[in-house]
Parts: sequence; structure tokens; C-alpha cells
Amino acid sequence: MHNKYIKFNIPYDTKSSKKNILKVLKNKKFADGEFQKKCQLFIQNKINSKCVELTHSCSSALEIAMLLINLKKNDEVIMPSYTFTSTANAVLLSGGKPVFVDVRSDDINLDPKLVEKKINKKTKAIIVVHYAGNSCDMSYFLKLKKKHQIYLIEDAAHSFLGKYKDKYLGTIGDFGAFSFHETKNFVGGQCGALSINNIKFRKQAKIILDKGTDRSLLNNKKKYYSWKGIGSEYRATELSSALLFGQLSKYNYIQKSRERIWNIYFQKFKKNSDKNFYILKNNTKFKVSAHHVFILIFKSLNLRNKFILYMKQRGIECFFHYYPLHMSNFGKKIKKIKLPVTEKIYKGLVRLPLYPSLKLSQINRIIRFSKKFVNSI
Repeated sequence: MHNKYIKFNIPYDTKSSKKNILKVLKNKKFADGEFQKKCQLFIQNKINSKCVELTHSCSSALEIAMLLINLKKNDEVIMPSYTFTSTANAVLLSGGKPVFVDVRSDDINLDPKLVEKKINKKTKAIIVVHYAGNSCDMSYFLKLKKKHQIYLIEDAAHSFLGKYKDKYLGTIGDFGAFSFHETKNFVGGQCGALSINNIKFRKQAKIILDKGTDRSLLNNKKKYYSWKGIGSEYRATELSSALLFGQLSKYNYIQKSRERIWNIYFQKFKKNSDKNFYILKNNTKFKVSAHHVFILIFKSLNLRNKFILYMKQRGIECFFHYYPLHMSNFGKKIKKIKLPVTEKIYKGLVRLPLYPSLKLSQINRIIRFSKKFVNSI
């Protein structure tokens, strides 16, 4: 291994997280405790959500959303193919059918015009994925929601604290699902959250989260809880919440650090985009990025693979991203389709290291070797 090995991702470590975890161990309260409530309240207030529930993953937040909209067999949910399996699995677990639509090449988000062409009587919802922490065209999707009377769900796994106009991502559709996995900007180990933006779903959401009971809805008159419907174990543990709350307390530093590194990359690479690779535009007119990843998009699979190997040999971890769902063996069982932009993006996309503890000398080294590779092509 290279003596100055640069990892792709290192979760930010805070002293307060360690202190919080030790407090949980001391109190011996490991479920539905102090830090779970603190995280929920912090997120709810910060993003101006009507209701936030902390979950053990973004996957579970999406599954809860599918239960809340009463997704049934043969109901269709439109989504990108260039996303993690959880987006589609949440639909399949409720008996629905994922309908994959192509993305735009300029932001790798769902192409709203192509989405509109796929809406029919079976369409129950659209799941938008704010790729890399950059917002989809939410004005267009809100128009589609209203016109066709369908649900709009934001898979905001990449985009906690990102914005579209004056609203935080995850608070614009009916629901927003966040990820606080160890690979994300804010880390709770395996942790997530659901923002419930349509308040009529709040009571039912709590029943689902409480394993189908009305436990968290009890008042002083009623001294016992009972089974009210379908639910499961979806709430985040107190240890995950303690870890996450320590991160949230440093949200400004974490986000500013990521933005600073992203901007260094952008300034260094924007003039070097050529026939062999390109980067996404820094679209700040209506959007505030969460700066989750910085990507280079090469013009071929061969170049992408050569670049990843080249960087690895020089002690720098770089990775491609999703294998498109429609191209997978399981995805082909749903429907065999071609999504030309998605397939082209997949073949060329590489993610560079991006995390708060990345030093300027490391950033410069990443840029230097990246440019050496490009110039050698």
C-alpha cells in the first residue's frame, strides 16, 4: 500500500459523539431515548419539516412512505434506474412496480419530460433522487404531482441540507427520506430519517414506526397501547442517534468543509473538461448543493476503469457508483429497456475522495494525478 494512502471516505469524528455514546452506555437506555428525540427535533427545526421520524436507514424511511400511500399490487412508481436498490425495493416490498426512466446528462437527475410521458392510470407516485446532493427540477415535478393527482417522494439520501429555492430537499414532496449511513455527509452508522410533509400521514406514520401499535400516541386517559395496524421495527437505536447528534452539532463545519473541497475540485477541473471527460455544472441559481460527491464523467468505460486503476496504483481510492437497476439481472425481470443517458453515465462516472478531514496537500495530490492521467490519454 502507498505510504500516503488516501481513502475514498472517512466519516467525520467528533468528541461529542463519543461523549454521547458513553452517556447512552451509562444510562443503559438503548431504544427510543434522549438522543433519538434530540435528533428528530434538531432535523425538524433545521429543515422546517412538519414532522421528522428517525429511522434505522433511508431504506426503511422509503418503505414507510410506501405503506403510508397504501401502495398495492400493480400500482406503478416512477423512478430513476441510476439509484441504490433501496429505492426500487421499497416499491416491490409493497407489491408495486418500479418504472425506470432516464436521467438528464447535466445533473444525473430524473428527466421530468420523460417522466410525464410514463404517467398513466396505474401511476401512484414518483420517487425523485437528488443525485450527489443536487436538487431535481422540483417545480416541474410539483406540477406533475398536482396535474395527475399522484404522490411525490424525495429520495434525499445524498442531500440532507441541500436546497431547492428556499426549501430544504426532503421537505418539498409528500415525504423525504434521508440517509445517515457511514458513507454520507452525516453519520449515524446505519441510520436515516423520514420527513412527513403531508401532515395527514403523521398519526399513521407513528403507528407504523411503533410496530403497528399506538404506543407513542397514548394520552393520560389511556394507560395501555394496542395493535392498530401494520408496522415494523423502523426506529433508530439510541447508539446510532447519539453518534448522529454529535455530527449534527457540527453541521456547519461539516458542510462548509465539504463545500470548500468541492469548489477546489470544480475550479481545478472546469477548464480541463474536454473530449475525454466532463464535470457537472455548478448550478446555483435555484439550488444549494449538499456537496455529497464530486464526480468526473469519462467518455468510455475503458477510460473510467483505467483512471480508477491509475489512481489506486498511486495510493488514491476512487470509485464508480451505481450499476443501473434496469441493467441488473433482477431489473431485467421487471422490464427490459434501454436508458441511453443512464447507461452512458454509468460507464464513465468516477467519484473522487471528499470528506472534512481531507487535507489540502491530499486534495492537490488527487488533482495532480488526475490531470496527469487526463494529459496522458
